[in-house]
Formats: sequence, C-alpha cells, structure tokens
Amino acid sequence: MNISKSAKILIGFLTAFAVLFPFVIMPIVMMFFVFSSGFPFFDPQSVPNSDDIQKTMLPFMLVFYPLMMCFSFVQLGLQIFYIIHEIKNKALTDTFRILFAIGTFLLPFIAMPIYFFAYLWKDSPQEI
Repeated sequence: MNISKSAKILIGFLTAFAVLFPFVIMPIVMMFFVFSSGFPFFDPQSVPNSDDIQKTMLPFMLVFYPLMMCFSFVQLGLQIFYIIHEIKNKALTDTFRILFAIGTFLLPFIAMPIYFFAYLWKDSPQEI
C-alpha cells in the first residue's frame, strides 16, 4: 500500500489529535468548572443562578461537544485504518502484526504513534 506524503501528514495529524485530545480536553473542562460558576468553591454562601450556569455552559458545550464527536469518529477510523495496514504489511513478522493489532485496540495512545513513526512515516516502499 503506497501512501502519498500528504496522506501520511494527514494520518500523522489525526493520530496526534487522537492521542493528545483526551489529555487536553480534561484539564480544559476542569479549569472551566473551577473558574466559572460551575462550582462555587471560593464563596460557599453563594448559590449560582441557573441563568448564569446556562449562559456559561451552552457556549462551552457548543464548542466541545462537536470536538468530542469528531474525536470518536477519528479514533474509530484510525483504528480501522491501522488494523488494515498492520495486517497487510508484509514487512512485519506475525508476532509484531498481532502485537500492533491488539495494541491498536487496547492501547491506541501508545501503539498507533509507534506504528506510525516506525512503519508509516518511512519513505522506503513497503511490501504490502
């Protein structure tokens, strides 16, 4: 399977997005709740108004909900792509094919970047 340089760059970008997004989204969500009216940590006597919560939560969710949906589709698409590529890659031994295929499902944050840099990003043609 010959993959063009632009397709490799796109796959690399999507792999980085799939790997980094969970580690970026959670701190952003927690900072939003801590510093907005979501949690009244600093003034326990104040009760947040429901209108204030709606005004702050609605724009936040309008931004992050589509991103979370995109993350799910990107993750599924990348897993399908990597599994097909790993199975068809004749340069790998059977042991590495099995390990990368299992790793793509169980540890995608580790297996997909390793496979990308070790076998996809190379310029040399592969036997597939």
